[in-house]
Amino acid sequence: MLPLPEAVSGWRGSQMALRMRRRVVRKNTGELREESAYALTSLQASAKQLYTLWRGHWEVENRLHHKRDTVLGEDACRSRKGAVGLMYLRDVILSLLHLKKWPVLRSVRKFSANPKALLKLIRGL
Repeated sequence: MLPLPEAVSGWRGSQMALRMRRRVVRKNTGELREESAYALTSLQASAKQLYTLWRGHWEVENRLHHKRDTVLGEDACRSRKGAVGLMYLRDVILSLLHLKKWPVLRSVRKFSANPKALLKLIRGL
């Protein structure tokens, strides 16, 4: 962590530059590697507070966005404009699945074969 004011970084509002060093284990191979990640923040907080926020970001990324991409293929989707409603619907569906603790991939496959089951989920029946 080091001070990095806007005048130095060129990023509006920046206050601090952060570096996180971590060890990553690949689940499928057991390979261990070390990597660094960097961030800028406009917050003035302790290292512990910033670390907690940074970890919280990745919790959301892993819980929601990763599934949106791997199960629903969102990053591969080419439609951007006018697809906002569809993106909200995906979020609602994923949130409902999480609340019910249903497996996402299996549920999406079920809904593909039986759209009425999806409507029941959305309606809360």
